Amino acid sequence: MAAAESAAAESAAPPLPRLPPAAGALTRRQRLALAAETSLSAEDALAMADEEFTMAFFQAHSVRAPHLRVAKLNPLQLKARGVARARDLRALEFNALDLSDPAFCASCIAAHGVDEVVNEFLITANDAVAVAGTAAVHQLKVGTGLLLLLCAGAPVEAASVLKLSLPRGECLRGVAAATLIDCGLRAQHLLAAGYSVEAVVAQTCATAQQLEQLGF
Repeated sequence: MAAAESAAAESAAPPLPRLPPAAGALTRRQRLALAAETSLSAEDALAMADEEFTMAFFQAHSVRAPHLRVAKLNPLQLKARGVARARDLRALEFNALDLSDPAFCASCIAAHGVDEVVNEFLITANDAVAVAGTAAVHQLKVGTGLLLLLCAGAPVEAASVLKLSLPRGECLRGVAAATLIDCGLRAQHLLAAGYSVEAVVAQTCATAQQLEQLGF
């Protein structure tokens, strides 16, 4: 009976995720892509054992995000090679702009989880602009409010976030009017992004004093 229950449990268990082919041995093309314009010669790259291509190797030989993109190694595949945390991806010079690629973002989340990716990749106002209006905001479950918090004191970037965020003129629901003020946004920025004074009041519950601070 116990053996039957064990067999039934095993058959009911979800299948293990199948890694893409490139998660196995690197191809010749990938090896050459990783060696291009680094301290590693093409000959050495082709002769190396596959398991030597690790995070430590990437750091030692100045292999960075441009090489890894050309080699088409995604975060899940890189994790298998010792790129263990989202901060390691940042150390290899991947950035928030990479998250605008839905496939990269999905792989990053699968490898490191949403919270870790958000904490490591969404830090600056420029990061907010990089993902605004892309699939990444849905994949990472971040709203316009969080992106604007990254833009404190950066009105140009904050205005860009609003212009890029969709649906146009409807992305401030639940965002505090104080956040807009802290960003340095003013009426001209809001109007240019599709937000009338009525929309700002309806979506942010801005007070008369806050509307005055915003320049309405």
